[in-house]
Amino acid sequence: MADPGRAGRGEGSDPHGAPTALLTGAAGHLGGALLRLLPATGDRTIGLDRPGTTPPAEPERPVARWLEIDLAEPDSEVELRAALSDVPRLRLVVAGAGVTALGGLEAADDATFRRVMDVNYHGALRTARATLPALRAGGGHLVVLSSAAGLVPVPGRPAYVGAKHALTGVFLALADDLARDGVGVTVVHPGFLRTAVTEVGPAAARSTTGAALTADDVARAIVAVVARRRAGRRVPQRLRVGRTAIVADTVGRLSPGLARTLAARRLRAEG
Repeated sequence: MADPGRAGRGEGSDPHGAPTALLTGAAGHLGGALLRLLPATGDRTIGLDRPGTTPPAEPERPVARWLEIDLAEPDSEVELRAALSDVPRLRLVVAGAGVTALGGLEAADDATFRRVMDVNYHGALRTARATLPALRAGGGHLVVLSSAAGLVPVPGRPAYVGAKHALTGVFLALADDLARDGVGVTVVHPGFLRTAVTEVGPAAARSTTGAALTADDVARAIVAVVARRRAGRRVPQRLRVGRTAIVADTVGRLSPGLARTLAARRLRAEG
């Protein structure tokens, strides 16, 4: 559990009721890109990442508040509710916290599988449960970061693939229910990124997951779908970003074996 005294830094709730967005995984590469772009939507942004992290150095676009909470911990949902107790409405929540792990079944031990599932899957669920009342009150949009690995079984990352498939399935299952409450849900599937999320586990040699997209590419796609919903236009429940994700999804539906082969080839060439 994070130190309650360090759970939040920055100003409190906006007295003028400015629209508010919450971004988890905010200290990462994609988080930094989103922190640069989200102010253009008119939202004051609350950033969240694990204890010991700091906001990216963007003095011209400071976060309204910075929260240090480990979403892999079971009590993090209670912590997050308490930290946002003075934020009655949220217009946007981006559940972007994530880790990955390299290695097959023998290389990735139980602790690795648990950590990857706790951060990617349970962390997103805890974020959604903690913020759902404020999202309902604000007619908000819940954006969940999955991956191309949530569409096809990418070789060499079984823990990550399992977590992202679970994440994709549960939030697509929830999307229609939450829509009846006025809450939009979009699950984002980026292709391979030039900057990898944090590696964990025994086989945790840091590597890229491909070179097709930058964090800015993905951030721009997320901001665009958020703006589209706010303009009253329909938005997809699944947002595939980049050619790799689109091809992987399409080929995966028609020929799962070919999709796995292409994914393995892409990783060998670019990873």
